[in-house]
Amino acid sequence: MEELIRILARSSRQRWWRRLDRWFYNPESQIDHRLRVEAGGDVVDRFVVSQKDLPAYRFVDTYRAIDRAAAGNPGVRRIKSSNDEDLNDLLHAKRPSWVSREITLSPRTAWPVGPEEEVFLPVDQFWIFPSTSSGNHVIVRLRYISEHERLVLAVAAANPRRADEWIAKFVQDSLVSSIYRGKNVAFVYEAGTRDEFGDPEKLAKLRVSFRTATPVPQEDFIVDKEIYKILWRNVIDLHERRELLKHHGVPIRRGLLLYGPPGTGKTFACRYLSGRLTETACIFAAGTTLEQAAKVFEFARAYQPAIVFLEDVDLVFSSRDISLHSSALGDLLDLMDGLRPFEDVGVVLTTNSIERLEAAIKDRPGRISQCVYFGPPRKELRRLYIAQYAKGYDREATDFEKLVEMSGGTTPAFIKEWVHRAVQIATERIEDPELKPQLMTRDFEEAYAEMKHATDKFSRRIVGFLE
Repeated sequence: MEELIRILARSSRQRWWRRLDRWFYNPESQIDHRLRVEAGGDVVDRFVVSQKDLPAYRFVDTYRAIDRAAAGNPGVRRIKSSNDEDLNDLLHAKRPSWVSREITLSPRTAWPVGPEEEVFLPVDQFWIFPSTSSGNHVIVRLRYISEHERLVLAVAAANPRRADEWIAKFVQDSLVSSIYRGKNVAFVYEAGTRDEFGDPEKLAKLRVSFRTATPVPQEDFIVDKEIYKILWRNVIDLHERRELLKHHGVPIRRGLLLYGPPGTGKTFACRYLSGRLTETACIFAAGTTLEQAAKVFEFARAYQPAIVFLEDVDLVFSSRDISLHSSALGDLLDLMDGLRPFEDVGVVLTTNSIERLEAAIKDRPGRISQCVYFGPPRKELRRLYIAQYAKGYDREATDFEKLVEMSGGTTPAFIKEWVHRAVQIATERIEDPELKPQLMTRDFEEAYAEMKHATDKFSRRIVGFLE
């Protein structure tokens, strides 16, 4: 009896909710009704929906591709409404009682379009393109789903083939006119957050961000002549003359491995190369993002000509005997093998510990074209480094030859810090910020003694003493 009472009560509540829903339901405020009206009424029943999932970083490019197509057509209608159902359900499924189809203004979120520039765009928008002599209306929807970091491009049309063609057109146009072409970008993880009980509130996400690193001028790039020649031949010349080289049968795919102790200029060389390749997409990945090599290479293929810089690869792609990331290592090997000879995708890897690196990467021809050693700079290079970092200061009281001898066995990173420390000491003799500090040899001697003080063989390497 009690069970029967509960069933009757529940049934009564449901009837009342249906009545309330009918009383307050206004078709004019519903997205499904609006789409049907704008797209030609009952003809929408014959529409077929095609959709494609895309990475979230392609939102701006795809939005602009659709908007460009709509710009030349004054009959296009736009609806900025945020709804949880997909386009196919909005057009063909009955309205569920637990999901609202109320037209709700879509929130706008910030999207980076350059190193220091962003735009605000709605995360859910519909475009209704009017019918033409070649067919009925077409409905286009672009929706960003933040929970899964994905983008859904959907097109509804009476002809399935037409819907597929529109999707292909938008995807291709978004790649051709992309905000990433010829830019320096980095794959980075956006940290997640947890509540007071340790449960995740916001998951960590892999993002594509624009790099703000200042390009290295030619005169500031101090490196051994033979090393420069190798970098020029395998990276700069290869990309600047790609069409001519491909015409003569020279494969564009090439891989370089830069190795040597920390602070010897490997990262600086990558910055220099990325600054020279002004028409090439330069993609940087390091740390935990190396485990997402598949997504990095997918990006590079989409926006080629491109070059991928993988920094400190030994942290993830160490010898398989000691590696904790064997699946990521396998992905990288497959990706490097999968690059076709005339794909415009180059690879530059850096490592401080080549002995830890997996042999299948460094020792197999075809994956790496050449290994380049960055070691302690020779005497003539140390002289250039000191002069470069001390440029702009009064150096008349500086014995450069003595400094060159003192800096034997050190790294460029040490020399840079050494000069900065000497400048700091020199400024202790002046009070007027407008005065240029005079660098004296004793300033360098004091800085050198300070940096070398209380160092054992391990800490000496940390500050830059390699010998």
